[in-house]
Amino acid sequence: MFDRLIVARLVALICLCTLTHTACGQNAKAKEEAARKKKAAEANTAWKKNGWPKLKKFCIECHNADTQEAEVDLSLLEHLDSSDPASSSMMRVLEMVRFGAMPPDDAELPTETERKALVAALDNALYSVTCDLRPRAGKVTARRLNRAEYNNSIRDLFGMDLRPADAFPSDEVGAGFDNNGDVLSLSPMMIEKYLAAAESVSHKVLVDWDEIPKLDIEIPSDRMYVHGKTKTGGFNGIFLDPDAFAWVTVEIPIKGEYRFRVRGGNSERDKSKTNVAIYDRDGVLVGLDDLKYYGGGGESERFEFRLNLEPGKHRFVMEPIEDDEIDLKVGETRSERFDKLDPQIIKDATKRRAKPLTPDDDLDASRYPFMFRKVEVVGPKKIPDDLLPPKQYELLRRMADRRDGRWHNVESAAIESLKPIMRLAFREPVQTKDVKPYARLVEDACQRGDSYYRGMQIAISAILVSPRFLFRVETPPDGWKPKKGETDVQLTQYQLATRLSYFLWSSTPDNQLLNEAQHNRLKGNGLEYNVRRMLSDKRSESLANQFAAQWLGLRNLAEHEADTEETFKGFDPKLMDSMSRETRMLFSHVVRENKPVGELLTADYTFINRDLAKHYKIDFDSDSDEFVRVSLKGTPRRGLLSHGSMLTLTSYATRTSPVQRGKWILENILGTPPPDPPANVPDLETKSADENASLRDQLKLHRDSPTCSSCHKVMDQLGFGLEQFDAIGRYRKMEGNLPVDASGVLPGGRKFDGVAELSEVLSKTERKAFAKTMVERLLTFAIGRELSPNDRCVVDEIVQKAEKKDYRMVDLILGVVQSRPFGYYEIGDRNWSN
Repeated sequence: MFDRLIVARLVALICLCTLTHTACGQNAKAKEEAARKKKAAEANTAWKKNGWPKLKKFCIECHNADTQEAEVDLSLLEHLDSSDPASSSMMRVLEMVRFGAMPPDDAELPTETERKALVAALDNALYSVTCDLRPRAGKVTARRLNRAEYNNSIRDLFGMDLRPADAFPSDEVGAGFDNNGDVLSLSPMMIEKYLAAAESVSHKVLVDWDEIPKLDIEIPSDRMYVHGKTKTGGFNGIFLDPDAFAWVTVEIPIKGEYRFRVRGGNSERDKSKTNVAIYDRDGVLVGLDDLKYYGGGGESERFEFRLNLEPGKHRFVMEPIEDDEIDLKVGETRSERFDKLDPQIIKDATKRRAKPLTPDDDLDASRYPFMFRKVEVVGPKKIPDDLLPPKQYELLRRMADRRDGRWHNVESAAIESLKPIMRLAFREPVQTKDVKPYARLVEDACQRGDSYYRGMQIAISAILVSPRFLFRVETPPDGWKPKKGETDVQLTQYQLATRLSYFLWSSTPDNQLLNEAQHNRLKGNGLEYNVRRMLSDKRSESLANQFAAQWLGLRNLAEHEADTEETFKGFDPKLMDSMSRETRMLFSHVVRENKPVGELLTADYTFINRDLAKHYKIDFDSDSDEFVRVSLKGTPRRGLLSHGSMLTLTSYATRTSPVQRGKWILENILGTPPPDPPANVPDLETKSADENASLRDQLKLHRDSPTCSSCHKVMDQLGFGLEQFDAIGRYRKMEGNLPVDASGVLPGGRKFDGVAELSEVLSKTERKAFAKTMVERLLTFAIGRELSPNDRCVVDEIVQKAEKKDYRMVDLILGVVQSRPFGYYEIGDRNWSN
């Protein structure tokens, strides 16, 4: 009876807890829904009061349901609750109005106060439309490693920069980057490339001992070169008179220690011994020992010495020495007689060597007191560590046993050797059951008669074509089931380590990062510590080489075709590569030193080598041609906008293009790309004012057109600020016969003259826009997908948080890493309970 009462009370307690939990969950959801509705209502009220009237006044006349100029209907934005499908339009309106590109000059223009008020209203409305109380993380497509990621992963796994992916087809680009999962397809040809690369890599990162070239040779007397009077014995031993000497040539395959064994001896039984000196090609004594009577018949005495040799042909001269008084020291004594053999001596010896040896019947041992039988060369005894792949011993943590020409204990040895590299390659823990299939490949190879080394190469090839290496797939852990209404899943610690590593390094996680994941330390302060550690690592240069190079368009430099035959003679790929490196080095410096993002625009220093210094006409004091940091004070250059890379890739083959340069700034710095020009707009060349007109005057024709004015009134002004520099980035004061005018005025009356002033204006007035552009690009690159309007609140939150410290680069990167889209992924409608 007592037990039943206890059970009944327990059941009642459990039911009460369950009901309470359910009720609490329902109450929480109800409160969340109520808060969301309240927030939406407040936003709609604010928009109706502060935003819609101004939008209607300045924009609706051209962008309504009937007119839809530029295919934009802004009448959909009258009510926020119906504007979600048009949120992208609202974003576009915000960008254009914020920078003053809209409304066009031929329309009613807002005052500066009205423009700022409309921007604030649009900003708040867009935030309320796109940012829920807890925005979704978004879906990321499972994707293969791109070429850079594959190369870097191979480099960091095996310590060798092999770059096998350079032979792969170029990766497609999506949302500005080639790590976008939506475009990283896998073709049959790509599979063939992966197979070939895996086999090639496995042979280079692990050397089969049996395939290493070695020497084990005998050089008999008839293959020796001899100078002087000689006789041939009955068993082809070569007997030398006291003034004669012999030499052999040896082709050394690889550097290492080789053992030499010289066989011969005295010709006279009663003679105690004769010293034999061995000299190398430079005449340096490398071996010295004595030999007694050779024993008669086909016998011989022998002595050994060891030499460390470099690969290539070597000559060793053997000289019997009868005089015991001569002081000889190995490594010190030098014989001028042998450091350069007379060509005639070599010619005669070669001719004699071509004839077969014939035993002499009149051999007088007293006149030919010494005999050489043969020389043996064996080695190297041990392969020098610097000739082995750097991870050879790590990949062979345990060797299988070799007895009687067969390999034993192969599977257990292979499991122990493969488990660490598989953990790194698969970016997560591996169990013995995961390793066994690969270990069996090693065992099968050994049973077929291959070596243990070859079996391990096969296993490594299999690892490198495994989907667990080639693909980044993020799925919930085994046994995971979503809670009701749950749409986002937090990354596991190992998945987070992988995202982090391919974001900052474009490579696989290292052991330290995987260990941090293993101990659940990639969160809070631990996550921040690892981000800072990784950014201080040399591998973080990939942020410049991959992220910045694509964001800034540096890869397009290789395809740029400047007129090198007439206009720009001497401009070559080497100089273009130096230009690209200058920009990448500035970006890396700003990241490494955690500088404000605006310093990319205003930096009064740069990094150049001798070629760039000459191109820029900057004093260069360094004796080497390495890149060094130099000051730009006293020069017209400042920051990115004066880099030869940007100035060149935004120019035509023979002249500058203020339009392209202004467009580049709008897109890459301000995040406000202009729309494509209308189809009926003629080229600049067909609308020339007159043959003596400057480029500025010719472009005025576009700005005079209402169709073109809205974009060109801002875009051209930005480009004019860079006209101090020609189409390959050289400073100039004249454009043909006319002085260069690099002045301009931006919306709001912001004046500048030249790139230094333009950079300063943009840094001061558009710093937040630049920081936002940077975060958008970083987040796109980090998660490998195009951003959606729902990501806007994340971007705004990162920017707002970084504002207190002037938008420092590491703070922006940390904001991306700590954001929900980076740490979570959307699961969609799949039934995970099955």
